[in-house]
Amino acid sequence: MHPADCSPCESALDHCHGTLIVHAAGSVECTESDCLETDRSRHLFVADCSDMAGGCGCAAAAADTGRRTRAG
Repeated sequence: MHPADCSPCESALDHCHGTLIVHAAGSVECTESDCLETDRSRHLFVADCSDMAGGCGCAAAAADTGRRTRAG
């Protein structure tokens, strides 16, 4: 997304253009390699790791134990 098309950029608000990935154990990571602040409030997009293309190893382990995540 180009900053001219991003209202948080135009407003100088602290935010990230990446997607926050929530893993089954509750850990999180961002798809932007330079994002170090993984607060949900900084991310416009949040997804469960099980929803990612190719899946995630921890999502398979959680399915075996019945644990579910909620990216909310």
